[in-house]
Amino acid sequence: MLRVVGLKLAQLVPVMFVVSLASFFILELIPGDAAAVIAGPQATPENIANIREQLGLNDPIVERYLTWLGNVVTGDFGRSLLPPGRPVADLMRAVLPVTLQIAVMAIGLALLISIPAALVAANRPNQPPDRVLSTGAFAAISLPPFLAALLLIFFFVFETDLARWGILFTGVVAILYYANAARARAQRYPAGRHRHRYVLRTGSVFAVTTLALVALVVFLPDFPRQGFSRITGSAGLGANLRTAFLPALTLALTEAAVWMRLLRSDLMSTLQEDFILAARAKGMPRWRVLLTDALRPSSFSLITVLGVSLGRAVGGTVIVERIFNLPGVGTLMVQSIVGKDIPVVQIAVLLLASFYVLVNAGVDIAYGYLDPRIRRGRV
Repeated sequence: MLRVVGLKLAQLVPVMFVVSLASFFILELIPGDAAAVIAGPQATPENIANIREQLGLNDPIVERYLTWLGNVVTGDFGRSLLPPGRPVADLMRAVLPVTLQIAVMAIGLALLISIPAALVAANRPNQPPDRVLSTGAFAAISLPPFLAALLLIFFFVFETDLARWGILFTGVVAILYYANAARARAQRYPAGRHRHRYVLRTGSVFAVTTLALVALVVFLPDFPRQGFSRITGSAGLGANLRTAFLPALTLALTEAAVWMRLLRSDLMSTLQEDFILAARAKGMPRWRVLLTDALRPSSFSLITVLGVSLGRAVGGTVIVERIFNLPGVGTLMVQSIVGKDIPVVQIAVLLLASFYVLVNAGVDIAYGYLDPRIRRGRV
């Protein structure tokens, strides 16, 4: 396993070099004199000269790149061109945790939604739960992020009572359906110890589900319309999670729908394998077959998409951050592009691209953990 990790890290060196080149040459893509464009039409020759000196445009391009790369490696990201000229490193330290938290929470919520939904759908395909979940997944995939954000704001900020009733109605319908299905399956058991154990286990599941549903409806918090409360702020962790939940859920809906469809398809294929049929023939419980035998070999496609989605979530929070007025990287990049603050744009692109590359390297390493043949070089 260490050999696989070492090889992946070695492969990152040329990739990160290309990423640094792409980030640096953003400045060269500006048509004409970049300093004049950044300074604006009303700038004096002195202002243009100062910008050229600050960006190092008077030096040869190779020397400029090596100087910029050396500064970046040592943590010197330069200074913003917009007043008051704060260091870019300080700006990134302020906004990057916001974007990372939203992205990580979105991925976590998507996993919490998609994996149980895929297990339920694949357990009994073409049954009412599978059809309902598949229809909901198609609807979520078709929903643009900005529209999903507006709908979540409407229901969870302005019409919280309507959201509570909707959650309660959906939960009651699901509980009644599974109660009826469990009663029908229990009748197939002969009277005695096995039937009593099955009924007791099913009743416990229903009791816990009902209590969780009631707690969710009663204690549904009030979510703010916009703004962000940091964990280190005076309001604490609770306020931070309330301000981050709706933006994260907005990003999670589409990802969860895609993952649910993907994992459902892989699970249905895995459940037809001989080792699954052998496990069922031994009398293993259905939930154990799904969780311990079928889920792991079915998760390769999910792991692949997970890496791509995490990188996309970090880089795709611009719309969500603007709608919820979050002080993240997306908001800073929009302001910097409008204000032609090229040093900030360069570092933001470099950090986002580097994060994307590192996440996908982590996905490749995860393959070696899930499949021993990969880390042994047999596939």
